[in-house]
Amino acid sequence: MADGGASSFIMLVTALLISGSVSTILISEWNKVARVAESDERKSYGSLGVSVDFAGDPMMVGFEDPAVGDDELTVYVINSGIHEMSTTFELLINGVAPATMTTSISPSGTDWLPGYLLEITASDNTLTYTDGDDASLFFVGISEPIQGYQHSATMNKEVRLNEI
Repeated sequence: MADGGASSFIMLVTALLISGSVSTILISEWNKVARVAESDERKSYGSLGVSVDFAGDPMMVGFEDPAVGDDELTVYVINSGIHEMSTTFELLINGVAPATMTTSISPSGTDWLPGYLLEITASDNTLTYTDGDDASLFFVGISEPIQGYQHSATMNKEVRLNEI
């Protein structure tokens, strides 16, 4: 009968050692999950303040008719977020990227800060629009790094072109 107590004690110690090592592994894995969740939270926090919008009247977008010799479309995009945006962007007009684009930022001229306008003049000799045509604009921009991450903002707008 004394043997039963010793073997039960050995089983108890073995179970405690195994459960202790399993607990150590679980705690280690939980720490990894918590770090990843914290990193994702920091990353997504910055994206909440990144946005852009069309500025101006979508029914009165300035366009210079190619028949006259000029083929320029001028669009204004406002940084409506709370973080600075990069001037690296992509603009598509009816799904096509214009051959050349020039930009300016108002009022600073250099940094696209919250509330500032990005003026984009898109030129392409394949634009075949006339006064009153509708065009679909798609804009994708990225933010300056926020806590080590860059975030994107998009704008999609149907506009009416008016000859200047």
